[in-house]
Amino acid sequence: MVGITFGLFTISILLIFGGVNYYLSSQRGGVYPPRKVLQQKAFVIFGAGVGTLLLAIIALWIT
Repeated sequence: MVGITFGLFTISILLIFGGVNYYLSSQRGGVYPPRKVLQQKAFVIFGAGVGTLLLAIIALWIT
């Protein structure tokens, strides 16, 4: 169970950082995908990261 919890925490951190990266790249000027598309991707990836983090916390709490 420790391996599953560690994996969930790792995946959640990567997804959260990915969402932040997309959001920061949407704030720069001159990027190809329109700003709205990048922000939508950022919020979806960040939301998946938060959901995975909550799942990891529940798995940690159960064990």
